[in-house]
Amino acid sequence: MHANNVIDVLGRFLNMGVEPYQFVAALNCVLAQRLVRRICDHCRRPAKVTREQLIESAMDPELLRTHVFAEGAGCIECGGTGFKGRTAICELMDLTDRIRDMILERRPTSEIKRAARDEGMTFLRQCAVGRVLDGTTTLREINKVTFVE
Repeated sequence: MHANNVIDVLGRFLNMGVEPYQFVAALNCVLAQRLVRRICDHCRRPAKVTREQLIESAMDPELLRTHVFAEGAGCIECGGTGFKGRTAICELMDLTDRIRDMILERRPTSEIKRAARDEGMTFLRQCAVGRVLDGTTTLREINKVTFVE
């Protein structure tokens, strides 16, 4: 099913006229994923990231003191793009009894999202930020495929 995130999947079912009890009983979890380009290992170099870029990306500007960001310079291996290959970022929502009950009660998606967060769910943006911090991809790349909340 096409949706921007796992929470939107619930709304899609409802918009299609599927009663909550029908899909809640059939689902164990919902997974959303996006692909981001991987920084080329052959031309990887430290990237200059500004305080403003981190603030616009809803990231802690103090990361500039503790973290070295990466980018690809572009080489023959990556066709001058600085990227080679892709990797997935994802979010997985387990349909726990609490979340199932909230869906059946037709609670607002904001409440369901909050409950999922309380139960330890990692959202797409959080996963994407992790990929930047571990040097897999760039800040610009994750800003193209995820939304700042």
